[in-house]
Amino acid sequence: MNRALASYLAEIERGLQAMPVRRRRLLLRELEAHLLDEAEAKGITGEGAMSRLLADKESPHELASELSNGAVRDLSHRHVTSLAAGALIGTVTGAHLWAQGWPWYICLAFGLVQGLAVGAGFFWVRRHWQRLDSGWRLVMATGFTALLSIPLGFTSTRGFVLTRTFYGAYTGFLLERHAQKRALWQSAVETLAFTAFMFLMEVVVLRRIRFQWNSQGLWMVLGELSFNVAVQLGVLGALRLQRMLAERWVLRPQNL
Repeated sequence: MNRALASYLAEIERGLQAMPVRRRRLLLRELEAHLLDEAEAKGITGEGAMSRLLADKESPHELASELSNGAVRDLSHRHVTSLAAGALIGTVTGAHLWAQGWPWYICLAFGLVQGLAVGAGFFWVRRHWQRLDSGWRLVMATGFTALLSIPLGFTSTRGFVLTRTFYGAYTGFLLERHAQKRALWQSAVETLAFTAFMFLMEVVVLRRIRFQWNSQGLWMVLGELSFNVAVQLGVLGALRLQRMLAERWVLRPQNL
């Protein structure tokens, strides 16, 4: 952990000694995750930058006092923001499938799993790997959401479809990848690369789809590409929404 952040949290902990141990630890984890989210979104990595960020917040003594006097109810705030952000992803992907002509029950099932299991689940547990370096964070996010997305494979009337779980893993990859703001061209490259990967798996490896280079094949490619664009937009929108909702008044800069 960043030394400045560790010191800040330690001072807050000293002001929360009257609080039960388990509640205090949970609250401190929530605060740490919130501050790490904010620092990552702003591209803060060094000790000096983190110290300046924390200097703009309420003093540890004041913050501990606010939390002790009733702000403990904010423990549920992170779960609410996670649910809202995940629901946005599910809404975007489910609506896009419906626009493409899929049956409503497939759209609903896919949107629920993609949004509430994969999206919200990612936001709920991300704090457990935030201290790792960027490479391991991507591995953890992709692996965890791959497990959460197993129900996506059952959103079909033809039995379990393995390739549908790839969308969940890809969503986790994007959520972790874009937790820090990145150039738009990177989003475009990721979407094209994942579209190519899906066709490789569906057509060449698993041979679930017979692909021909004609107008029908072109529409198939465009449909897959547009859905992956929708996933990308849903992820970017969810990250922005999560950051906005995570702005608790006790953690706002004091000079605003």
